[in-house]
Amino acid sequence: MASDRNTALDRPASPDEDTPAPSTAPANCPECGKVLGGEPNYCPACGADLRGLSGDSDTLDGPLKEKLIDNRYRVLEKLGEGGMGAVYKVEHVRMGKLAALKLMRPDHALDKALKARFLQEARVVARLSHPNTVQVFDSGELEDGSLFIAMEYVPGKDLAWQLKAHGALSEGQAAAIGVQLLASLQEAHEAGIIHRDLKPANVMLVRRRKSGDDQVKLLDFGIAKLQEAEGRKSTTGDFIGTPAYMSPEQIRGDTVDARSDLYSLGCLLFELVSGRQPFDGPTPISILTQHYEAPIPRVMEVKRDANISPAFQAVLDKAMAKRTSDRWRDAEAMRVALEQLQKNLGSKPAEYTPMPIELSDKMLSREDFDQFERQLKLRRSLAPFIALLVFALGAFGAVKLLHASSAEVISNREVEPNDQVQQATRIPLGTAIQGTIGASAGEGDRDLYVANVQAGPHRFSLSGVADLNLAVEVLQLEKQLKDDGTSGGEKLMRKLYLDDSGPGAPERVDGLLLTQGEVFFRVVERPFCTEPNRPSREKSLVPYTLVLEPLTPDALPEVEPNDTQSTAQSLPLTRAVIGWAGDRVELDKLADMRPDAPFSAADWFRVEGPADALVMVAVVPPERGVLLVVDGAGLEAFQKRTVKTMPVIHVKGVPQWIELKPMADGQRRLRVLAGEDLLPGSEYWLAAGMAGDNGLAAVVDLGRVLESRSRLETRRLLLDITRQRFAGSSDLTRLGEN
Repeated sequence: MASDRNTALDRPASPDEDTPAPSTAPANCPECGKVLGGEPNYCPACGADLRGLSGDSDTLDGPLKEKLIDNRYRVLEKLGEGGMGAVYKVEHVRMGKLAALKLMRPDHALDKALKARFLQEARVVARLSHPNTVQVFDSGELEDGSLFIAMEYVPGKDLAWQLKAHGALSEGQAAAIGVQLLASLQEAHEAGIIHRDLKPANVMLVRRRKSGDDQVKLLDFGIAKLQEAEGRKSTTGDFIGTPAYMSPEQIRGDTVDARSDLYSLGCLLFELVSGRQPFDGPTPISILTQHYEAPIPRVMEVKRDANISPAFQAVLDKAMAKRTSDRWRDAEAMRVALEQLQKNLGSKPAEYTPMPIELSDKMLSREDFDQFERQLKLRRSLAPFIALLVFALGAFGAVKLLHASSAEVISNREVEPNDQVQQATRIPLGTAIQGTIGASAGEGDRDLYVANVQAGPHRFSLSGVADLNLAVEVLQLEKQLKDDGTSGGEKLMRKLYLDDSGPGAPERVDGLLLTQGEVFFRVVERPFCTEPNRPSREKSLVPYTLVLEPLTPDALPEVEPNDTQSTAQSLPLTRAVIGWAGDRVELDKLADMRPDAPFSAADWFRVEGPADALVMVAVVPPERGVLLVVDGAGLEAFQKRTVKTMPVIHVKGVPQWIELKPMADGQRRLRVLAGEDLLPGSEYWLAAGMAGDNGLAAVVDLGRVLESRSRLETRRLLLDITRQRFAGSSDLTRLGEN
């Protein structure tokens, strides 16, 4: 693909059932004619670049976007997909750094052999730490049995794209790339790991902004086989690899060793300087036959204008020798030869090129991950001892000793002064915090609090103060970059502004999605948007209460902020979503009065689906009160004045199906607001559905949630209206049995 990617062929897909199913009419590779299953980025037979072959492959969005995997990886975008699944760009929410997440397709996770191969990949590659190898940090199994691997995110282009976009490289450039690849292979080979699929699509380039140098990263050791110490040399009989780069022994199914990778690297270097693969033919079999029968090609024969030295051709000849005994003895010997060639060319031997400084601070590294895990284990192991120590210190009244051993004092009362970051009152979770505030003719009072939180949804509430209007800013520290790409330190950035209610009323937000670390809450007193000319008020030491607590819902939680169409939360087709009603706000009247800060009372959701599909959402209201639901297309029509009244749907007491129409941008969205008699924080549930098999998986999940909440009558009504809407769907049986 012509955008960021992080691996080539074996890319797992979403563990959720809303992953688009592979086409039932397989396409053929345009190069070799092989029948393709799914939508691979590269042909598994000839290695042809298939990216962009279909309208659905290689998209930058997917059904998992914004979802939280393993409670720590938030999906940002899809990087690529293939036979085994997909790779996603994710954020480690507890560290705020970028990584790549490889997810195996759920159907592959059911195959014990493939599952074992996937887990072996994680164990094998996690042993590699060379800077020119993509690092693997984490792996595991999700609740639905799907498997994942978290690895280093590499922003850049692969060599296949480089060749396609810019053509052949110079001898010096190819040698520099070869040196770095051999350094990566040397570590792997010494650990008993053979890559077995070296090709341009598995080599990433990260270009430094200033110098223009390239850092090479070798991807996809996923099909490597461990050389076990008990004498088992390798697995034989496996046809694993890409025909254009396979060694003769690999093609024959013979035992392979590290020299097989050197042969593949010779083929790769040949292509880098000539612009074409060393052997070509009408079918994969003809290409494979040439690898063990045809003489080694000469670069000058296929590219007459290539400026290739005899020394470089000699390196290729030795690497691509038919017999393993005639090749370089190991990766180090071949690397030394390439470095000597670079010296003869008058260039400095290529060393590892470090990650550009403008990128390194954003990327999750092995050091980051290992340090985080060590701290996590340390906190868990020390927790009982710290509790005993605190108890002992409290019993003996050793306040000074406690302060000396901890620079961070946690309090359930505001500690003044606390209007600056370094003075923020540190508060515990789940405890009512007592504070005081005032108002004056000047700027007014403001109180700053800080809490350490784990990643996930949280509830924040603030009591009302008579005759005053309190608002809250939620802030977190974010790293800043200067214009030259260097670090500019950290700055408090607003994540949410909460002021949904007017003077005297409390404020509340449920499902506030926080990342791991310190979160700041700034409580301020200021006029509400409906009172721009409010007379000055002189008050001091007026008490209020705030509470911050984590949430553990029994369904996928609504996550704030989702108060605008652009921040609408994705509704999956496999899981029910639990939402919380905000304050009752006349949003369509007040929004224009405060364009710089949306009201959190509105909950926006979006549902992905084909343009011609019947896309609906089941809305289950609280047991008391009314939900006001608006189809985004209806709101769009109202705003464009193509309809006179906004089609607001009142949902009260019983579940209701709502059909969503596509908006101008093709997206389907709906907005949920609190209606009459609905208390702030009331829970409601949503489940998206479409006609067809597995189109009602989210409704099945919703039935389970309602049963766990003992809302059996509501569950029965949901089943009844679903039967009416989707008669004949295979999911109705699952819903009835649930």
